[in-house]
Amino acid sequence: MSELIDANTSKEALSKREQQKENKRLALLDAALAVFSRVGFAAAKMDDVAHEAGVSKGTVYLYFDSKETLFKEMVRAKMTPMLTDVAEVLGHPDMSATERLKAHLKFFYKKVLNSDRRQIMRLIMAEGPNFPDLAEFYHANILNRGQAMIGAIIQQGVASGEFRQMEGHGLAQNIAAGALVAGIWKLVFDRFQPIDLDTYFDTHVDLILNGLKA
Repeated sequence: MSELIDANTSKEALSKREQQKENKRLALLDAALAVFSRVGFAAAKMDDVAHEAGVSKGTVYLYFDSKETLFKEMVRAKMTPMLTDVAEVLGHPDMSATERLKAHLKFFYKKVLNSDRRQIMRLIMAEGPNFPDLAEFYHANILNRGQAMIGAIIQQGVASGEFRQMEGHGLAQNIAAGALVAGIWKLVFDRFQPIDLDTYFDTHVDLILNGLKA
């Protein structure tokens, strides 16, 4: 009986340590986003991330072997759960293609443009040309998943008669383009000419749906 208790106690202690380790990792990723957002990827140093997180540089290297790995894991931690959540919402069997497309775009506006995730989008656009490995990672792990969701919604809409069949390349990119412009505007120009994202979203969706209508 005592051996069973000792085993359970050991598992609980291990689980607690694992949770503490995961919490530390997430805190380092938050610090990394803050530093990368402030100075950019090229200028950022692991020392900066350590200082932001209130730990030693050695602690950062215990979790991430390079600045590139840290950046990729930060992107994965911030963006992948959001994609999983939107996929779950879009998985509702009774949703029309129109409802799915609106929900997908709304999720992007709320979870990216209205959060610190928009800084990741800015970093990829600003730093991607000079660091193609980071751009490729974002394309493969984040962008492709989002485009695949939009593509599936369009196929559903064409099959149901909600959307017209459109030939040509770049349909998913064109659908997302309005949201990307909103993100750039909020980051760069909003201080001079503020935009209301809710109203902007309504206009964006209206233009997209009327362009897709059968």
